[in-house]
Amino acid sequence: MHAELAIELHRAGDGSVVAHGALALAPYWCRWDGATLWIVGSAATPVGEDDITLDLRVGEGVRATVRSVAAMVVYAGRGAGTRLTTRLHVAAGASLRWQPEPVIVTARARHRSVLIADVASGGELVADEVVVLGRSDEVAGAYVSATDLRRDGVPICLTSFDTAAPGWSGPAGTAGAKVVGTRLVIDATTAIGAPTPRVDASTVVLRPEGGGTIATTLAPDPGRARAQLDAALAGPAAGADRDEGLASVGSGPPA
Repeated sequence: MHAELAIELHRAGDGSVVAHGALALAPYWCRWDGATLWIVGSAATPVGEDDITLDLRVGEGVRATVRSVAAMVVYAGRGAGTRLTTRLHVAAGASLRWQPEPVIVTARARHRSVLIADVASGGELVADEVVVLGRSDEVAGAYVSATDLRRDGVPICLTSFDTAAPGWSGPAGTAGAKVVGTRLVIDATTAIGAPTPRVDASTVVLRPEGGGTIATTLAPDPGRARAQLDAALAGPAAGADRDEGLASVGSGPPA
């Protein structure tokens, strides 16, 4: 399967926020409820040689959250493997919380996930990736995750994680942890060069010279990973979302 989905959130003339674009195009079905864009899988993906691109644009003055209703299972790949490219564009004065459910990497996976986040000056972004390395009693297959952070179109940081790297699961890598969580934060109120917060030994925080913060944590389960990321980087306007809690795996959008 090859699919390119483009969705835009913007303010209408009456002040409401509306969603336009590919809201019902395989392999996803999306629902905008006025505050949250819910992503529902409409087909088993990624599998084989699936190549999916999701392009989300958040217009000026829009505050939005994106969540999925279930974990994404990366199935067996073939040939060049599967690929998911996510492009997030956040305009000035806009705020986006990108917090889908975890990615589960199965033993026969051969997958590359790329997140490109471009945030305009004055925009805010919190973007999470929580990866479960194999199902119960299973070793994860080939998985590459790359995060490309840009400000006003200018690249400021590129990080990656690769299960094909020598020693990736050893003491200098995941140290046997089942879950790797990453949070990217750009907060319009945080000055460049701000001090790095103190965190525990399982979490590393980077502050790129051009702005923003990236935290990576190791945990035994997704819930613990989220909690450790919250402790390290709550991010802009996070209080309400933490009180609500994240959608659980298999739960759905509000009726």
